[in-house]
Amino acid sequence: MIDQRFLRIQTFNIETPCQTVEDLTNGVVMAQVLQKIDPSYFDENWLNRIKTEVGDNWRLKVSNLKKILKGILDYNHEILGQQINDFTLPDVNLIGEHSDAAELGRMLQLILGCAVNCEQKQEYIQTIMMMEESVQHVVMTAIQELMINESPVSFGNDAYIDLERQLKKTTEELNEALATKEEIAQRCHELDMQVGHLQIEKKPCALLICV
Repeated sequence: MIDQRFLRIQTFNIETPCQTVEDLTNGVVMAQVLQKIDPSYFDENWLNRIKTEVGDNWRLKVSNLKKILKGILDYNHEILGQQINDFTLPDVNLIGEHSDAAELGRMLQLILGCAVNCEQKQEYIQTIMMMEESVQHVVMTAIQELMINESPVSFGNDAYIDLERQLKKTTEELNEALATKEEIAQRCHELDMQVGHLQIEKKPCALLICV
């Protein structure tokens, strides 16, 4: 699952190359993705705190990852108005020191949650819909798992209701877009079948004309 998810991080048009799991473990790519998601919150000052020249120094990698994880949690709390409760947070030490794919997957899952709940969420939802069907299902599952474990911060019942509606709407939009794509694919398949049948029917007629 991690392979399908992390390879699609390239769709954010980031500057740093990202081809392997190891390319993500220093946090530089993830920080650039977060800035794409919300450049006003993850601004240049925040991005400059992420060290780009870390090499194989796992301690520097972990330092970057801690800043990124804190930024994600703060963004959820301050901007999205929600906090993550029962979701197991990624172990940044395992990511930085051992390139642990499972922990890295949790980190990417949190970033994905930011993308589909930010102001430009429609853009990212459309991007998801352009992915291969197998990848779409992986991403959808990741989003739904994360949303189940999110709860609003304590700022009033009205805000809770609004946030709950927002999360539900996002999930519904993803499901509707996926269903529409599958319906179009099915229709294209049916049209291909009809064209095939017509071509078969034309062959006997062509033979009769030749005779």
